[in-house]
Amino acid sequence: MKKKENKRKEKTQRKEQKFINFYPIDKNFLPAIFYGFTTTKISPITKEDKSKASSLKENWVKANKDLHWLFSENFVEERIAFLRHFTENMTGIPQPATIAYEADNLEQRGKKAMNLEVIGTDKSIAEAILIKTAIAILRENDVKDITIDINSIGDKDSMGKFTKDLVSYYRKNLNETPACCRQNFKKDPFYAASCKNKLCLEAKEGIPTSITSLSDESRKHFTEVLEYIEIMGIPYNINNCLLSDRKYCSQAVFEIKGKIGKSDKEEIFAIGFRYDGLAQKLGFKKDLMGAGIKIFLNKDKKSKLISKLKKPKVFFIQISDEAKHKSFEVIEILRKAKIFVYHFLGRDKFGSQSASIEKLKIPYVMIMGKRESLENTVMVRENITRTQVIVPLSELAEYIKKLE
Repeated sequence: MKKKENKRKEKTQRKEQKFINFYPIDKNFLPAIFYGFTTTKISPITKEDKSKASSLKENWVKANKDLHWLFSENFVEERIAFLRHFTENMTGIPQPATIAYEADNLEQRGKKAMNLEVIGTDKSIAEAILIKTAIAILRENDVKDITIDINSIGDKDSMGKFTKDLVSYYRKNLNETPACCRQNFKKDPFYAASCKNKLCLEAKEGIPTSITSLSDESRKHFTEVLEYIEIMGIPYNINNCLLSDRKYCSQAVFEIKGKIGKSDKEEIFAIGFRYDGLAQKLGFKKDLMGAGIKIFLNKDKKSKLISKLKKPKVFFIQISDEAKHKSFEVIEILRKAKIFVYHFLGRDKFGSQSASIEKLKIPYVMIMGKRESLENTVMVRENITRTQVIVPLSELAEYIKKLE
């Protein structure tokens, strides 16, 4: 009996070793797994989280239900709950960490949502991973004509200069400013500058923009984010009215828009921003630099929970800025072919990316350096024999399938 039981256990273990298991995810959000996100279930938002969020929000924000999402939605509560959950349960995972979890219940609006976070880095690759993953999810769910509205409020120094410039502008032009913007200015200059009322927009000629106030470091960061978007081939618009709350946001802020199915109505399907410094404001021992995005899908999309994928035999490593830019194309080629590979897009050096290969017992490594990125190829190396072959990207999916 014991022999039979042991054989059954061994057989089960062999089957399990063929798959990678993770916290179940709605199939509609599955592209997040291919782009390296770890799924989890975070602790619910607590009264303490809400209290901390309330302390960061102005009274005028709490009183107005018709404000732009950046001021009115519960993004800060979700970020606080996530940061608390991360520091209590997930600090041991390698950083930068990419985490996916189900967002607050939106059933009353006929929506379901997923939050994606890239935490542990202040580099522009974080925003790039979030945007590329969100677009892959949206395209998989029949969203078309995708565009991005984006802006940047920069770091602390940038926000300080922009606020000062706004105050000076409105004081000089208050008589010519529409009544609604005069009221909004008294509440917060950022709120006045973000107003999209037609009369307000017409009266804003010459108003300072947050981009003109960016520090050199923040300007560099924003330029890098835009470069990634251009490489992805996604149309974008710099929207000067897209301003986030400076008490809990920083740097880039963006909306991803599109049309669903046969509809010609443009909707917002994803909302993202960086929140460097938020953990420190909340009293955490260590600041956690990060960026997050919330992706919305219609509730009527058919759902199916996925909890495992076939364990990959390939680890993808990119070396050089050119290769990092090209890496999104590589992952997308493999994702469309339903091939899952391990990777650490948030890291730069070979050693930091390859540290887990032996532990994971991955037989093959796929390497893209500057030369390969320019030639549209990757080098595939077998770890045991050290034999390697150059594979064109056009043949990559077929080649990897043969290895599997």
